[in-house]
Amino acid sequence: MADVFRHTWWAFAQVYYDLRALALVGNLIWFLTILPLVPIVGIPGAFALQQAVLQADAQVTGVQFFVFIVGGTAVGGALAGPGTAALFHVAHRHVEYENIEMRDFWQGFRSNFRRAWLLFFVDMCLLYGLVVGFIFYTGTGELLIQALGFLSLYFVVLWTAAQAYLFPMFIRYDMSIYHLFRNAAVMALSSPGSSIAYFTVVIGCIVMSMLLVFPAVFLLASTLALVAMRMTQDRLHAFGVEPEGRSW
Repeated sequence: MADVFRHTWWAFAQVYYDLRALALVGNLIWFLTILPLVPIVGIPGAFALQQAVLQADAQVTGVQFFVFIVGGTAVGGALAGPGTAALFHVAHRHVEYENIEMRDFWQGFRSNFRRAWLLFFVDMCLLYGLVVGFIFYTGTGELLIQALGFLSLYFVVLWTAAQAYLFPMFIRYDMSIYHLFRNAAVMALSSPGSSIAYFTVVIGCIVMSMLLVFPAVFLLASTLALVAMRMTQDRLHAFGVEPEGRSW
């Protein structure tokens, strides 16, 4: 667990000392690629929250919300998926002590376009399903069924922890989407302390970004990508896998 917090401090220092490469070439361009998803997810979510708070009759059903968000994610993921792959490509080059230029982000974006889009889309749909399951089961009023909702919450934590390994392995290995998710889940489950610590770091970064905005634009994604690269390195070593590369 302590290693994750140490990796986070190291990642913040790396972003601070290499602002041009990690904040501008990495984080800022990645932020621009996910912007189309903000209204796709945020606007239906705001309407649903308003209906829940005001207890008004739903003008749009939950199924319609879900279809709109999933369809919008499929469209917005055409930028966000490859953009996330490009971010991790830049992070990988950094930990390999390579100079980072704008063309490196574009190379990571272009070379991983189709698979990165598919990985991102499936990844987000899994999250949507878990969130919908949590809301549905906890809103039933039945104690036994509500327990299933909290089980869904456990899987949300597991999903978040698995993000630390998903895209680093995507960048390093030519695996199928299924094997990427399976291996990421196994690695997250194999180190519960690290998974909880990473979940805590992600929540802290999100809260800080919501309060200040600046970290989301320039720091958050690059920092978490670097932390994920180090965590993946640790887990692979623990499993006796020694990937090629100077940083591994």
